[in-house]
Amino acid sequence: MADELALGMSELTALLLSGDDVAESLCAVADTVTRMLPDHPMAGVTLTRAHGTIVGGSIGAHEMLIEESRFSEGYDPCLQAIDTAQQVSVPDVAMEHRWGGYSTRILAYGIKSVYAQPLSVNGEALGALSLYSTRPNGFTDRTRQAATLTAEHIGTLLTVAADTAQQVKLTEQLRATLASRSTIDQALGIVMAERRCDRDAAFEVLRDMSQRRNVRVADLAAEIIETVTGSKPASPRFIEPGQSSRQHRRS
Repeated sequence: MADELALGMSELTALLLSGDDVAESLCAVADTVTRMLPDHPMAGVTLTRAHGTIVGGSIGAHEMLIEESRFSEGYDPCLQAIDTAQQVSVPDVAMEHRWGGYSTRILAYGIKSVYAQPLSVNGEALGALSLYSTRPNGFTDRTRQAATLTAEHIGTLLTVAADTAQQVKLTEQLRATLASRSTIDQALGIVMAERRCDRDAAFEVLRDMSQRRNVRVADLAAEIIETVTGSKPASPRFIEPGQSSRQHRRS
């Protein structure tokens, strides 16, 4: 059991930190969870995003989750786990009366018990790990404990992935800003030379032209550079963290 759990945690780390397709990654994560947990229950992973909910299920569960997401209307154990940031247990689906027609729909797939554990990302429950059994009371204490550890691990990995994505976005924004600044600086030099004026006066010239033509200053600057030099402005080169200046010069 311990070896399977440890191996599964390693596989989850690789899947969540290297996958590009979120939906595909969630299916792979669910398959891994099924293999690593005691009794190998079917599993599903749900993430809530600004543009909607993304689900992924293990073999035998994915089609059910996709279909259920169309009818749940925000009422099911998984979404309750996300909303309340608390685990939700349904020992016997046939005896369950919460969530409207959920029990009837899920019984049609042969599911007799459900267990949902929230996934916390940066301290907020933005997803859930759900387990499904074809037997009533299908989850032992050992399975639930392993599911809790697994959900905590997945939440940590999702936090790292979210932080990394945010850092990449900020880096791209910074590069775009620096590239625009470099282009504007080159154009200012051209205007200063042509008009024999200082930098402030040259910038006023660019700003006035930008307003009259309704063109961004950076785009106008690029146009000036291309008109004078016959080529588009060179993009600034950046040294990545860990890359030496010598390597940068050789590249």
